[in-house]
Amino acid sequence: MNLSHLKNGIQNIKENTPQIYKDSINISASLFFLKNTMYDEGNKILSDVYNMNQTHLDVLSTLYYLGDEQYTLSPTELYERMLFSSGGMTKVLKQLEEKEYIQRIENSVDKRSKLVQLSQLGKETTVKALGEILELEDTYYSKLNNEEQKNLQALLEKMLS
Repeated sequence: MNLSHLKNGIQNIKENTPQIYKDSINISASLFFLKNTMYDEGNKILSDVYNMNQTHLDVLSTLYYLGDEQYTLSPTELYERMLFSSGGMTKVLKQLEEKEYIQRIENSVDKRSKLVQLSQLGKETTVKALGEILELEDTYYSKLNNEEQKNLQALLEKMLS
């Protein structure tokens, strides 16, 4: 979808169902379109360069930034911090382990479970991949000057509070 398709779709809603049309759809649809565009482009980079997807990077980033000093969390802590189902997490962890981005280590507190630890390759890949994703996002945000970026951030935070 491109911007003209988006505008045409909104215009069609306004004309065909005026009883439900609200001006706010212009903002919501634009935010949705921007998010999807950035997400799709980011996933393409992750897939082509790192043979992973956004979910994989989310898990690696959670271990890197929210894990302990050993970049380690239990699977339960991981899926709670990511709002992810335990079954889905198991599948993702298996994929990341096969790629050698994580390793499963013994849990000294609970012998029934294993902890998830970011490997050295996982650390390096997380920093590189996240850097590329942030660079991609910056190409979109750089269309706004610094003041506009600050205003956008403040407005979004206001809406989220």
